[in-house]
Amino acid sequence: MANSIHPTAIVAPTVVLGHGNHIGPYTIIEGDVRIGDGNWIGPHVTIGTPAQYTTAKFELRGGGGSGITIGDRCVLREYVTVHQPSVDRTVVEDDCYFMAYCHISHDTVIRRGVNLANNTQISGYTEIQEMATVGLSVVIHQYSTIGAYAMIGMAAVVTKDVPPFSKAAGNPTRLMGINSVGLSRAGFATETIARVADAHQRDALDEIDDESVAAIVRRFVARTEATHRPVLRRRDQVSRPARPPA
Repeated sequence: MANSIHPTAIVAPTVVLGHGNHIGPYTIIEGDVRIGDGNWIGPHVTIGTPAQYTTAKFELRGGGGSGITIGDRCVLREYVTVHQPSVDRTVVEDDCYFMAYCHISHDTVIRRGVNLANNTQISGYTEIQEMATVGLSVVIHQYSTIGAYAMIGMAAVVTKDVPPFSKAAGNPTRLMGINSVGLSRAGFATETIARVADAHQRDALDEIDDESVAAIVRRFVARTEATHRPVLRRRDQVSRPARPPA
């Protein structure tokens, strides 16, 4: 199946395209970029410009890493930006959906099936693991990890890693239980969701003996151990005092 590229779009000869991709008006794709099959890339999207890095100033000096990989069946809406890495590849896996004005920063890895609502702003070296959902205008600190199947509420400021299966919201971000609706939609059994909820309440996701859950937890732990970033824990959250009656 042929690619559909609008005549006003600019796709550099260094870009490797698969099949059946739609590329909209005024989109620019340049540099070392590999795009799979069946993606919808909307108007005014920019993919492949240098990493934003104030000390290195790659725009003026060149250098930095090279390479963006985008998988299959992704949607990138208007004004999405995806930057080249400073060290390792910037990666977007299959079946992701990015709404308008999202920023995918240098050296970021976004796993399969991730949804980003409008204006999600991601700092460098972040990893968002599979099937997570990030709400409108969320801001994510560099080197952060958002666990698989997590749900981040709108306008949250994420400064600590968010465990898999969690709901989190606010500034500073706080845990709000588990993403039970998302887990149910993803086909997790009711009994498994109940076990995840109990373990989450006790900050003990690593104790769940269900292998599919345990594998997700292991990937999250391996990532957080590599980055040395703090992780949101229920036990670390101080209860807010109740408001006095009006």
